[in-house]
Amino acid sequence: MVFTTINEALSTDQESQTDSSLMLQVFDRIALPTFVIDNNHTILHWNRALEALTGLSREEMVGTSDQWKPFYQSPRPCLADLIVDGGHDADVQHYYQDKYRTSALIPDAYEAEDFFPECGESGEWLHFTAASLTDANGAVIGAIETLDNISPRKKAEFELIERERKYRELSITDALTGLNNSRRFYEQLELAIETSRRYGHTFSLCFLDLDDFKNVNDTYGHMVGDLVLETLGTLIKASLRSSDSAYRYGGEEFAILLPLTDHEGATRFSDRIRESLRNHNIPASADSVVQVTTCVGITQYKSGDDTRLLLGRADNALYEAKRLGKDCTRVEL
Repeated sequence: MVFTTINEALSTDQESQTDSSLMLQVFDRIALPTFVIDNNHTILHWNRALEALTGLSREEMVGTSDQWKPFYQSPRPCLADLIVDGGHDADVQHYYQDKYRTSALIPDAYEAEDFFPECGESGEWLHFTAASLTDANGAVIGAIETLDNISPRKKAEFELIERERKYRELSITDALTGLNNSRRFYEQLELAIETSRRYGHTFSLCFLDLDDFKNVNDTYGHMVGDLVLETLGTLIKASLRSSDSAYRYGGEEFAILLPLTDHEGATRFSDRIRESLRNHNIPASADSVVQVTTCVGITQYKSGDDTRLLLGRADNALYEAKRLGKDCTRVEL
């Protein structure tokens, strides 16, 4: 005898009815949320695990075509519906884009995972597999879809990614000033040189060194010295464009990379920072303030430069600024 629907297969005689009762018990014993539809997209089984996941009872769902309801805001095919309709890759791609793959275990089945904001109280991440159900001749008479709530795993993955991001950020950040550290500076300097070589762009490198910083520490103590460093870091960050980057290069030395900026633009940029720092009153005690200044050395990338040449010119320019006096800027090309 050939059956053309799942209902026929399950209800032809008393023995089959017993099998149907057993099948219902089997579905309810499956820990994974599971539903079965026939070839008319009508729900035949909706197990207890799926009731618990969706909050929708078997009585509400069986006999309807509302399998979309726990997952989407409006009617659209679930993966099982697409299996019943032929399981064409183009259709699956249309609805699930690049979130699916063919099953490695079940022939002609698909697996996918996605976030469903309509599922549960605040949305759930689900992994789901849909496979066809066939009659004795291999004709599709329905589909079964199982779901696995992977929200805890996804949450752990996202937390790991966030921790790795934070650790990465800490590894390249100076804790006191919030600027990038020297390790990051060398990485970005190499990248700036490579970019300029490839596209023929220029950039400027600025070195800043606080004037008489040792005297600040000796006179007011290291807590005030740290406040001076924080203040300069804040003033630098406030002056940066989105494409610029700044670094605490050493103790009281700072570096700034200015993409697509020649030495004249870098001089104007640095002079604004020097002026801001000069006019900034940094509290040294309850009734006193300290004013500090900085010298700046600037160089501009030119064809043929490497890291050594750039750093050497910037160092020379800073040394010349220090030699000529406090609170000044010098350029070496």
